[in-house]
Formats: sequence, C-alpha cells, structure tokens
Amino acid sequence: MEKSPISLHKKLFYHPDRLSSFLKTGSTTPITWELDPTNNCNHDCIGCYAKGAGGRSNNEFLRLEEAKDYVDQIHDLGAKAVNLTGGGDPMMNRATPEIVSYIKSKGMDIGMVTNGSLFNDKNSEIILENCTWVRISLDSGSPKVFSEIRRRPEKEFWIIIDKIGKLAALKRKIESDCTIGVGFLTSKQTIPDMVEFTKLMRSSFIDYVEFRPFHGDYTIPYNIDDCLKMQTETFKVHYNTFKYNGSYKKKYCKCHGQNFSGIINVHKVYVCCHFRGVEKYELGDLRESSLEEIWNSDRRKNIVDNIDFNDCIALCKLDLVNRSLSELEGEPSHVNFI
Repeated sequence: MEKSPISLHKKLFYHPDRLSSFLKTGSTTPITWELDPTNNCNHDCIGCYAKGAGGRSNNEFLRLEEAKDYVDQIHDLGAKAVNLTGGGDPMMNRATPEIVSYIKSKGMDIGMVTNGSLFNDKNSEIILENCTWVRISLDSGSPKVFSEIRRRPEKEFWIIIDKIGKLAALKRKIESDCTIGVGFLTSKQTIPDMVEFTKLMRSSFIDYVEFRPFHGDYTIPYNIDDCLKMQTETFKVHYNTFKYNGSYKKKYCKCHGQNFSGIINVHKVYVCCHFRGVEKYELGDLRESSLEEIWNSDRRKNIVDNIDFNDCIALCKLDLVNRSLSELEGEPSHVNFI
C-alpha cells in the first residue's frame, strides 16, 4: 500500500515519546506548529475558511524579529516541524524567506502552503533549499474557473502555471529534495476542471496533486478515475474517498489531536486550524504570554475540555488522528500480551 504524505494518523507512531506522554498524562506538546506569517492575502477565494472563521479579520504580519522569537519558543517546546500557512498567504510577508532560513537553522523541518503567485527566482531557491515540502493551492484547470473561484483576473492562471513549472525546473537544477504538490478543492463548480488540471500538473513535472472537497460540498468527482490513471512513478494523484462522506459524524468524545499540532495565527494561539480568529477557541496571545505559559495554562485546558463538536467541521484535518488516538485511550487489560 502506498504511503501518502497526507496520512497524518500513521505518522503518530513515529513519535513514540509524544504518544507515551499522551497515554500517561492525556496531554503532550505539538510535533508540528502551523505558523501564519501574515493574515494578508492577494487572492479572495470563495469559501476561504480562514476568512470565514475570522482568521483574516485584519492584515497583521510578523516582523522578522517577532517571527524568530516565536520560532525559538516553538523549538524550545520540542517541535520537529513548522508549517508556514494562513491566515493569509505566507509569501505576502516579505520576511518569509528569511523566516524559512531561520527555521531551518534551528534544525526543524519546514512546509509551506501558498497560492504560488509570488514566487520569483530568488525566493524560490531559498524555499527549495530549505523546505521539506511546498503545496500550492490552485483549485482549477482553466482560467475561467480559476477566476471564478479565486476572484482574480483570468490571465493570472497562466502566470501561476508558469511559476509552478519554473519551481519544478529549479528543483531539478539545484537537485533539491523538496516535494512539490498542488492542491485542488473539488466542488460542483470545479470538478469539470479536474482532468485538465491533472494534465497540466503532470506536464509541469511536480511530484503530486491532491484532491479533497470544499468544506460542505461532498459531490463525488465523476472523473477521478481519469485523473488516477495519469499517475506515474514520479507523479502521484492523492484522493481519499472517506473525505466525501457527507453523513459522517464524529464518534469520539474529545479532540486529542490538538495536542500534536499547534496553531499560531500571527500572534495568537488557537486550539485548531479551523478555528483561526474564533475568540472562544483562542488560547492566548504571544505578545502577552510565552508559548509555554499558554500551552500549560488553565485557559487552554478549559477550552480543550469544552470543545463543542457542533462548531467543528466533521471531516476536519485531525479527524483520522483523533480516531486513532481514541482507540488508544485507556489502557487495555493484560497489556503485555500481544
């Protein structure tokens, strides 16, 4: 069976120290932190969950020294990786390439989610030399659908396609091992573009494409098999049918996954990536308290204990992680007999 880089629940077992801490105490510190360098974005995507939740209620950004301070605190709390995302688009902050280099200097892995519109020769090389992976969000295979979804001029579609191709070419030139992927959110509006999108991406020589549904639109892509047929040894198509179960309800009673994945939206720490900007799920502000203080605070414990799943997206990012952790919760009888 192929090991997908997006099978988050399987990765848990490669961190036995954190799992052991969780099983003994019910808590641990994140392996990964999502860090938003800015809330500013140059696209205005339909259905942007960060904007909808309030995570883009302002255009705040991190100054380089602030970012270094937060990265130091993330490192000191034992993190293994930092994902630069949003919020807004990470590349809207001019300090982001320097932030990338600084994270790498601390010995942590780096991922980035971006719309790809702001890549240039200089920042692309820094990203490819330092990042473990980069995922570009495109959600379209034609200028028309791109413009409808992203609310940007149609001509920008081809500019981004060109930038993706140049990024992949530069990767080969400098012999980078950074994985380059492109994401596509499926919906009734975007599904007709899936095959053309896959063709374009395969011809751009990236590593993979990923299909998953827009939040709330569980329309099954009728053409996914045509996309899957385009896979090669060096080009993968990631698609999980379970993400399209519109009737799914969470069966576990508590979100344990948040222990392993932390969220910093510019200055503020949240319990979950889907709750950026939601005041009731704000754990603290790094301008007022340290990350360690926030993580160990009574406020965080109270928020975690009272997460209302009615506020949650059913098939959220950490759902499979939570399913795995809920099965591990509570020591079974005769634990030494396997």
